[in-house]
Amino acid sequence: MDGVRLGPVDDPATDMGSLISLPQRDKVAAMVEAARQAGATIVRGGRIPDGPLGRAAYYEPTLITDAAQDSPVVQREIFGPVLVCLPFDGDDDAIRLANDSPYGLAASAWTGNVFRAGRASRVIQAGCVWINDHIPIISVMPHGGYKAAGFGKDMSAYSFDEYTNVKHVMSEITASSTSPGTTWSSLSTTSGPSGRRPSRSGTTSPSSCRSWAYRSAGRRRRWCRPSSSRR
Repeated sequence: MDGVRLGPVDDPATDMGSLISLPQRDKVAAMVEAARQAGATIVRGGRIPDGPLGRAAYYEPTLITDAAQDSPVVQREIFGPVLVCLPFDGDDDAIRLANDSPYGLAASAWTGNVFRAGRASRVIQAGCVWINDHIPIISVMPHGGYKAAGFGKDMSAYSFDEYTNVKHVMSEITASSTSPGTTWSSLSTTSGPSGRRPSRSGTTSPSSCRSWAYRSAGRRRRWCRPSSSRR
């Protein structure tokens, strides 16, 4: 961390730029100072740089140890250049500590064992889990958190679901029913756009009803079950 060079992002010699704003920098600094006051050890960084960088939203890369599991620097999203290191005893303990947070935006697991990596990716409660890497994001895969880190996804085809309204429309098309109320209960779909076929729940022939699911993006899916008496 001592070798990380702070500076403007348009400078090729820069390793790390500033935070988004001065209030955010001050929030990060306050969280680090609170950890220090609570007994944590600031191994590296933990301060606003001197000189011109100190007048902007820069903060030194910071390494913290000896922080309690229930401390804010462990439990909350800092959104700053702060790394908190916690000891653990085995995989079970590491996963327990990783999941012991109200947030779950992203995580990474580091190991040379493919089976340990596979288990970590399954049981860590985060919307994205990297193996032996951190932060690479590609547009063809969904991005979003678990728990209090948010809901829904951006990027990838999954993100389109956040911008569509699904509507199920059912219509009786034979005009043979004498009781209008019964035609609407004759056919039901339980899965909407997942593609499952509808099931009967009344007495009207399934072929007399047609069921659609519409999406506001213009796509339409249609399900119908032909009557066994028709050829």
